[in-house]
Amino acid sequence: MNKKKSKNKKQDKQSENPVPRKKEEEQTEELDWYVQNPEYRMRCKAAIDILQAKLKMINSELSRQKNRSVISQITSRIKSAESIYTKLLRKKLEPDFDTAKKNLKDLIGIRVVCPFEDEIYEVVELLKLQKDIEILKIKDYIKDPKKNGYRSLHLIVQVPIYSADGPQKETVEIQLRTLAMDYWSVLEYQLYYKKSENEEVAAELKEYAEEIARLDGKMLKLRNKIEKI
Repeated sequence: MNKKKSKNKKQDKQSENPVPRKKEEEQTEELDWYVQNPEYRMRCKAAIDILQAKLKMINSELSRQKNRSVISQITSRIKSAESIYTKLLRKKLEPDFDTAKKNLKDLIGIRVVCPFEDEIYEVVELLKLQKDIEILKIKDYIKDPKKNGYRSLHLIVQVPIYSADGPQKETVEIQLRTLAMDYWSVLEYQLYYKKSENEEVAAELKEYAEEIARLDGKMLKLRNKIEKI
């Protein structure tokens, strides 16, 4: 008799498991509908194009002064429905697009990679001079790294978008890193991000981040030394 009850309970639990899974799929599909909406993607692309054009002009100006490229790479992305869903849950927020638009500032992202740390701040100063770009927030994880060792400088900016419906503003996150910072960040994301916590692995990653920071400093000193020759 007890065995039969136990078996029935197990079957009940198994039948309950697909419900949250189904709800997750429905919510993700709804988010994806908004993310794939042609009008939304057109606005995102317009914001990306404006910022990339400005960054290319900044690179041309600084490169002309220094006789070498100051921005090594510019990449962009529109946050996927899966990433939006995961981040909203992590923040204990409702997983819908209105909540995402209101609370997430990185739905549109641009990554800028520079050879040297001081050049990141030069790019930022020139971005501040762009009168049509409003800088809402600066998060400097270079001077104040995250607990896991992550280093980068984040700008939250608003970009004016003009359409038949009139002017609108899109919020974009710009991440600026050195080549070394980007190397660590990309590998950390691929190997460890969103995986189960492991203190030993986390400590090792942080140690490598500190080593890379020291290497960044050494390369900057070497560049300054070479420029004086």
